[in-house]
Amino acid sequence: MIDKLEYFIALAKARHFGRAAEELGITQPTLSAGIKQLEDQLGVMLVQRGSRFQSLTPEGDQVLGWARRIVGDTRAMRE
Repeated sequence: MIDKLEYFIALAKARHFGRAAEELGITQPTLSAGIKQLEDQLGVMLVQRGSRFQSLTPEGDQVLGWARRIVGDTRAMRE
């Protein structure tokens, strides 16, 4: 799940699926699938989508704060 949280953080920062995928060194379909898996695991929509990224949902905004803390703590633990 940590990798999916990292995907989500990158997407929130880039606000664009293609740019976030490029930043992560993965394909856009891999990023999209990872975000969808995260949404399914959490049981909430995180991203408003049309044909492209529109915005984070209110739940997505909340999850983003938690994701940043979790990923930051994980990185610190690895160090």
